[in-house]
Amino acid sequence: MTLEVFGWSKQRQDAFAGYAADGFLPGRVVSEHRSHFRVATAVTELSAEVSGRLRNDTVLRSDLPGVGDFVALRLAVSDGPATIEAVLPRSTALVRKASGENRPQLLAENVDVVFIVTAPDEDFNQARIERLLALVRDSGAAPVIILNKADLAGDAKVMTKQIAAIAPEVPLHFISARARHSLGPIDGYFDGNRTIGLIGSSGVGKSTLTNELLGRDAQLTQAVRAHDNRGRHTTTHRQLFLCPGGGCLIDTPGMRAVESWIAAGIGGDEDRAARQLLQSSTDDRTERKHRRGRRIGR
Repeated sequence: MTLEVFGWSKQRQDAFAGYAADGFLPGRVVSEHRSHFRVATAVTELSAEVSGRLRNDTVLRSDLPGVGDFVALRLAVSDGPATIEAVLPRSTALVRKASGENRPQLLAENVDVVFIVTAPDEDFNQARIERLLALVRDSGAAPVIILNKADLAGDAKVMTKQIAAIAPEVPLHFISARARHSLGPIDGYFDGNRTIGLIGSSGVGKSTLTNELLGRDAQLTQAVRAHDNRGRHTTTHRQLFLCPGGGCLIDTPGMRAVESWIAAGIGGDEDRAARQLLQSSTDDRTERKHRRGRRIGR
């Protein structure tokens, strides 16, 4: 196995060059837990902790590693965990406003395409789809709308018209996640070792879709509540999976409250200026970490 199957590229190799010179190992975060991360490398998957230096350098919680990030690792000398010394620049970042808090919450990083999964039941809501579209567009990834449980759709033409009214240029696919043959049209999004993220409410079938795409029961699934068709939370944390045919898939917990972190800001030209300032400060911190990282061990 090579790191290329996880989306490693020449651009990321160039960004990592300074860390490679100091003996660090590249990896990609596949899951996040309370006390540690799981990180995939070209050789194996291992446990890792954030280094004290990196933690002290961060300004926001979202500056720390998240699922999908490419990182620079220092391997453990003995049996302890490896340490994450740096987060490589992100190509995209799916971020929402944390529920009930005035801070950004990372959902997935370095995602090429995001499947916005909905269903033709009580979950179907044009306003929610619009908010999810805004979230994806703010991230820099490409949105795709997936209408799952297509067998329950009473009038597919009506739903197609409703979705086209708010997202005329966004690809739309009707599928039944439990029927593998219906997933053919979306398999192509994984070509070129691309990373796909899944977002949507609980109960729309994201975990079922994940299992079908992986060809194994990687995620637990539950039936929706009978009295109101509301989903139960099955996926409790974000996780990246390597797909058997190539590419990666990041499943995320169901979201009931959706608010864009950027939309929650000050808006307009000032908002764009703020984003540029944030990007500039992020680039500055990345450069400082890069220089500091090159001094480590010398």
